[in-house]
Amino acid sequence: MDEVHKELTEDQIKSFHEEGYLLIPSFLSPTESQKLKQWAQEVHDLPRTTDTPYMPYESHADFNGFLRGLRILSVLQRLAGEEMILFKEKINYKLAGSGGFAPHIDANAYTHVKNIKHLTVLVAVDDMAPENGGLDIVNGSHHMEISLGSDRCIKRSWVETHKWTPCNLNAGDILIFGTYLAHRSGVNTSTRDRRAVYATYNRTSEGDLHDKYYDDRRKLWPPTHLRKAGESYEEGRERYAFGSPMLSVDTRKQTSLEKAQVLLGLLESYGQGDYIGESISQLEHSLQAANQARNAGSDDELVLAALFHDIGQIIPVDETRDVRMSLSNTPEDVGRIGHETIGAEYLRAQGFSEKVCRLVNSHVAAKRYLTAVDKSYYEALSSASQKSLAFQGGPFQNEELEEFESDPLRDQMVSLRLWDDKAKVAGVKDIIPPSSYYLDMIATHLSK
Repeated sequence: MDEVHKELTEDQIKSFHEEGYLLIPSFLSPTESQKLKQWAQEVHDLPRTTDTPYMPYESHADFNGFLRGLRILSVLQRLAGEEMILFKEKINYKLAGSGGFAPHIDANAYTHVKNIKHLTVLVAVDDMAPENGGLDIVNGSHHMEISLGSDRCIKRSWVETHKWTPCNLNAGDILIFGTYLAHRSGVNTSTRDRRAVYATYNRTSEGDLHDKYYDDRRKLWPPTHLRKAGESYEEGRERYAFGSPMLSVDTRKQTSLEKAQVLLGLLESYGQGDYIGESISQLEHSLQAANQARNAGSDDELVLAALFHDIGQIIPVDETRDVRMSLSNTPEDVGRIGHETIGAEYLRAQGFSEKVCRLVNSHVAAKRYLTAVDKSYYEALSSASQKSLAFQGGPFQNEELEEFESDPLRDQMVSLRLWDDKAKVAGVKDIIPPSSYYLDMIATHLSK
């Protein structure tokens, strides 16, 4: 990219100081915007190993050069009245269906390093709007008294009594805002992932604090692939993840409707792949199973278990990494955990009832039961399924068989397994309810 000095008008500078933010359209040309998309993908695809630099942006020369280049720094100097230096940077990969950030200000985010006054530059890699979880701000809030809660986020009473304005950006636009501007982001309810660069700068006179910040973060809040099983990262979570949706394990900041939208967004976005070689998608398979449960007059919990019975293998590994690690005694165990167990624990973390989670987790148990009591069921299994049965413990015998038969949920577990087996019919997606049909059912269940 051409590193040219970027001029600002006096009106732009005045607006920034009055409103607390400045939106600069087309900061990047269309060609440059395409380059940024490419760089964001390259950073995303960099290997994550114990030998990888903590922040991969540092090893991407073009990305690093852009963030430290004259074009951005010249704008920041005009707004701050003095030279600025890069403090921290990230690419926000907001997956389709992922949650939003709670209302907060950045003033209390970095005081553990130094009580700095900073400016943040948001560079839109993709278009940003409310439907994909774009940023909302309160105009002029940097001049207001903002009430913060014990979680370091803005209190609900303040949030509900102020007007929030969506900041819609096109790819290549930038938004600059300061320390005390109230901001938040919503759920990405679209079917596409959305990327944005957030780079924070402090005054050069305050010193180069970049490495100090990341040394502390690496120690207290390392990336998932560097975390050690059994070690607590609670201090780092409180310091570096406040306001975060933390979709993998913590959606407490979201309403039940938002959680429902997130889950259906994940199902829609990542369920488009083929279902185990069948001529239908994983999404179609899930919807067919749920529809069979619905037609059988099942209660909502069984219908939801049918809808999400394969969620553990549909959503990306990154979304369930924390769940996987919590289920493993060692990092080597992670790949051995069945998708039904991962799915059940993931749903439990989202607030689903114990019944739904037990039903989702019964996938293998129901198979072992049916093969024990019904020879024809075993014979109807594919050769691959018959082989996997051996690794799964084989048909139930003796005490295991008695225990399953005495389970109050036995009949529903068996029904779910049979619906799962039958949910492979091609050409019916237009005559069964879509995923949106279940939105209110999920929201109602999660609100209990």
